[in-house]
Amino acid sequence: SGFMRERIPTSDAAVVRRLHDAGVVALGKTNMNEFAAGTSGVNAFFGDTRNPWDIARSPGGSSSGTAVAIASGMCLGGVGSDGGGSIRIPAAWCGLVGIRPTIGRVSTAGEYPRSYSFDCVGPLARTVRDCALLLQAMAGHDAADPRSLADPVPDYARDLTASVAGLRIGVIDDFSRRGLDAETATAFDAAIQTLTRRGAQIKTVQIPPLTAGFEYSALFDIMLYEFNQILGEQYRACADRATLFGPMVQSNLARGVQIDGKHYQRVLAERPARVEQIRRAFAEVEALITPVTPMLPPLLSAGPAMFDQGRQFMLPFSFAGLPAISLPCGVSAAGLPIGMQLVADRLQEGLLFRIAAAFEAETPFHRRRPPG
Repeated sequence: SGFMRERIPTSDAAVVRRLHDAGVVALGKTNMNEFAAGTSGVNAFFGDTRNPWDIARSPGGSSSGTAVAIASGMCLGGVGSDGGGSIRIPAAWCGLVGIRPTIGRVSTAGEYPRSYSFDCVGPLARTVRDCALLLQAMAGHDAADPRSLADPVPDYARDLTASVAGLRIGVIDDFSRRGLDAETATAFDAAIQTLTRRGAQIKTVQIPPLTAGFEYSALFDIMLYEFNQILGEQYRACADRATLFGPMVQSNLARGVQIDGKHYQRVLAERPARVEQIRRAFAEVEALITPVTPMLPPLLSAGPAMFDQGRQFMLPFSFAGLPAISLPCGVSAAGLPIGMQLVADRLQEGLLFRIAAAFEAETPFHRRRPPG
């Protein structure tokens, strides 16, 4: 952000310290949406981040630069944050693997928040194994993060070669196929067939909170309200705010200040019951499957309405605090990556890596490289 242009941090975030302790060599910082606001990769101050598969298109966001750096061969992996899809979307649109862990699995201490209720930190990488190894180093309890979980961290790479035969994977009725463009729908159906060949049992499940009548705007309202709580006071106190903050941040804060606190509290009060309704599906299946976004990577010039569509399959599982992994599952006629999402119950990241690894072993998508 222009507002932070001269800021030099005095300490590392907890996740950065853990990666350093594990032996990671940090090459640098990458560009992203200003204050993680948006999914486009557009940044008014430091330039737009471009998709290496087609530089006219968005790489996804908000963790745009991390995904682009990995996809274009600058590094083996990186860190992103995910409130409403900011790991999963850039992973999908750049042909990578990215996981949003269970809320509290990875410390957010030292991360500049976008949304207290939804924020997670997680890794992106080219392969499932690399992603699992990075999460292994990042995860664990941290007393500095009040949401941090004390549950032991399992060996995420342990079951990467295990069979998925007999595992039940749920396609969500009136949700998993909603509003897909033709190429995304074809890739998604082919991915389901691949998992079936590996022995997984595909089952249609009903999750009432995710049906067509569900108001996704209420979930985004949580993010906007909290973003205003985080940044709004500084923004309004800044005499040069018109030039030091970009249009997306200004728009988000203008919307956030209009959201009634009672509405915000009501949505949060309803959260436990709605989350429990979603989690009931795991009595029938071990994991859920959806596309990551209903469409291919849009042009960078596309308007906000187009990018808002990208959160359709993202926000409900952010709201539920569940782990979700994005991995490449197809290629469009123009050579653009297409991603699918697997979701599991709390702390079942190992299961997601197991299913993702089985799919990866059957498909060539993780071996593709951008033309440049």
